[in-house]
Amino acid sequence: MSEIFIPTMLFWENGNTWYGSLGNTRFYAAPQEEQIHVQQWRGPLTKELSEIEAEADFPLSEEGLAEMTAWLEARSAEINA
Repeated sequence: MSEIFIPTMLFWENGNTWYGSLGNTRFYAAPQEEQIHVQQWRGPLTKELSEIEAEADFPLSEEGLAEMTAWLEARSAEINA
């Protein structure tokens, strides 16, 4: 399975939100002040039709993006095992 793609800092600094997936894992990420809030659920349905299984906040920084990516990849590994 491939890696999760996460946009660069400029994307988040401009207030953009992001939906992504890896296998059966789906996620939504949105910047909120100095953090990025992430919600994760199992596919294939949309967020509105699914139960959010996990949520986390990460600093809006390069380190925070790396932490968010690692968290999402770990959650995906559990779900897609």
